[in-house]
Amino acid sequence: MLILKKIALALPALLLSVTLTSCSPAVSLACERAIGGSQVNSVEVSGAAEERPKVTFASPLTADEIQSKEIFGGNGNVFTGRNLIEFEIAVYNAATGELVQETAFDGSSPASGFYGPDSVPNFCSALVGAKEGSRVVSIFPAMDAHNGQGVPELGIGPNDAFVFVFQLNRVYLAKAEGASVPAEAGMPTVVTTPEGIPGVTIPKTDAPTELKVSQLVKGNGAPVKAGDMVTMHYSGFVWADGSKFDSSWDRGEPAQFAVPGQLIKGFGEAVVGQTVGTQVLMVIPPSLGYGSEATGSIPADSTLIFVVDILGTSSSN
Repeated sequence: MLILKKIALALPALLLSVTLTSCSPAVSLACERAIGGSQVNSVEVSGAAEERPKVTFASPLTADEIQSKEIFGGNGNVFTGRNLIEFEIAVYNAATGELVQETAFDGSSPASGFYGPDSVPNFCSALVGAKEGSRVVSIFPAMDAHNGQGVPELGIGPNDAFVFVFQLNRVYLAKAEGASVPAEAGMPTVVTTPEGIPGVTIPKTDAPTELKVSQLVKGNGAPVKAGDMVTMHYSGFVWADGSKFDSSWDRGEPAQFAVPGQLIKGFGEAVVGQTVGTQVLMVIPPSLGYGSEATGSIPADSTLIFVVDILGTSSSN
């Protein structure tokens, strides 16, 4: 990820030791939503959003396919399968009723990750369409839970299904949302594919020698503060020839960075003060980028262009 100075920054992942490691009608969902069924309906879940759930079901329990139902809904952003989420989770062996793993359910150490249509386990189908603040219970058959291999060190057999209880603490935006802002003269023109991936057309002028920042969409969220962990989509281009050298959109999932942290100076300066939901276009001169040093496919003394969607913030402390 070349907006970093030189230090690779790992994206957060769901840290579970099982092979778990790793709706509004107007909202477009990235995967098919798992429906309920008699098996998941037999699982009783009680407790408020800020409480560890109390879960009871008659075991052994299994299902032929993933089943999912909402215990209670939320009022925040919708999980579409294209956005990062933070959540509490409790994992039960459906064959025995035993609790396998759980987070604290107090907001202190939630799991987080990006779960698109190809995610394993298929949390996308289990959660898609649910809003921030929702609690969801799902049954995953053995093949969907652990590929039918079991997890012997946790006492999970090859035919054992899982029951998951999720609490969606945070659902980040999937893309910039807000009011469109007229293009600024002299800046690159941003064009977007039907899939929402931006590209740029470079003006036939000399590159600016100072940092240039303009908004394409003005979001209504909280402003980014220095020290925040910022969730974003971004694409980076070289002014000289318009070549793209890095893109979270191309990788299919957003990135998270502490700002300014290890980011190149111009990028950090451009992001701090922007509001969540904003799409930012920035032009960074070499003095605020990589200077006279070639980096990857970026030639020395390159002026850089970035298109960035600011999807959410949290404290990095």
